[in-house]
Amino acid sequence: MSVPKNTLRGRRRTLTGGTVAAAALLAGGFVAGSAIRSPQQVAADAAGPGPSTLTTTVERRVLRSTVLLRGDVTASRTVDVTPSTEEAQAVVTAVRAGAGQEIRPGEVILEVSGRPLFALPGGKPAYRDLRPGAEGDDVAQLQTALKRLGHDPGESDGRFGTGTKNALRSLYEALGYDVPTAGDQQALTGAQDRVAEAEDALAAAREGGDRQGQGVGRAVERLERVRKDLAALRARSGPMLPAAEFVFLPAFPARVAATRATVGAPVKAPLVTLSSGRLEITGGLNPGQRDLVREGQPVRILSETTGVSAEGTVAAVGALVQDPETGASSHPLTVRPKGALDARLAGTNVRLTIETAASSGEVLVVPVSALFAAPDGTTNVVRSLPSGEERTVAVRAGMSADGMVAVAPERGGSLRDGERVVISRPEDESLTSAGGRGAPRGEGS
Repeated sequence: MSVPKNTLRGRRRTLTGGTVAAAALLAGGFVAGSAIRSPQQVAADAAGPGPSTLTTTVERRVLRSTVLLRGDVTASRTVDVTPSTEEAQAVVTAVRAGAGQEIRPGEVILEVSGRPLFALPGGKPAYRDLRPGAEGDDVAQLQTALKRLGHDPGESDGRFGTGTKNALRSLYEALGYDVPTAGDQQALTGAQDRVAEAEDALAAAREGGDRQGQGVGRAVERLERVRKDLAALRARSGPMLPAAEFVFLPAFPARVAATRATVGAPVKAPLVTLSSGRLEITGGLNPGQRDLVREGQPVRILSETTGVSAEGTVAAVGALVQDPETGASSHPLTVRPKGALDARLAGTNVRLTIETAASSGEVLVVPVSALFAAPDGTTNVVRSLPSGEERTVAVRAGMSADGMVAVAPERGGSLRDGERVVISRPEDESLTSAGGRGAPRGEGS
């Protein structure tokens, strides 16, 4: 049976249209499929790239074992000073030196009610007013200090005499203050009058021509007596040094360690704390570190705030003590600097690095985390080559300190400073090792 041509043409058109529609549907399905992602794919994309292998550089240096702690920089001697006056309410009228500032011998530190406070060189502490006629080691110390400041009293015997009074007057004039004086001026005036009267009486007796000389003799005796009384009064009168106006310090330059002095404020104890003598550092050593630290070990001193550094040694380690406030226990530790410390460190808190041990020379050093134990019991590191390959190297581990360890390649192995070794990689989390990692994959010799 034959089929009409027009019918065939219709079928061809129908097949052609179906083919185009099917292609369009397939294309649309592809586009839609490429735009739709599974939850797992979304999470994977959000997670970013996976962990990578971490390496570090092999170093050649002296390996040092250290103990770190904090310390306070203080002077060997501190003195609290609170000047007192006869006034009901003593007031600070001037502050010449603030906290941390150096002071020199004879330099005024502050004023209280218009009167100065200054420091003089001397190892014995001040404890009393130094008045004319006084005797003692503190008077001798004053005489030495006056001479050192350029006001030589011409006396050094520990007796407060005329020369010391004159030198003290000179010092106060140089500082710009009136010199304080001791003695009863009214009594002194009365004694002077009695001497004048006795002199007149003696002259009159001599003019009267007392044949037996009894009148003259009595007049002479009285004159000698009143002159002696006047001399004694004069010896106890004149320039003096009140205890409220000076302090003896054993060494200079000294420093103002702390002060509460504010101009216009009332005096409150302690008004000022002065430090004197060689600066040293004290700290508290953790009981667990006591066996590592001994006298004579080198110490590096660093102030992070000022950037000043210095070297010192462990001078002493004390017995275990407990802080009454915190209950914490520690061993008091004293560090003696090598040479004089920078004055800027006075009163500051610094970092102390105590070197407890050191290798005999330069050694190859890697982090402890670079070591791993192989199944045969050897200790190894993994070299990371520039090409991306890895090579296992058997090593002997030596001294360790501060997370680093000295290593030396076993016979036939090769490891040099500047090369890189693996310290961490993704698969290490599921493995165990001597240094915190397991045996590497794809290792070679």
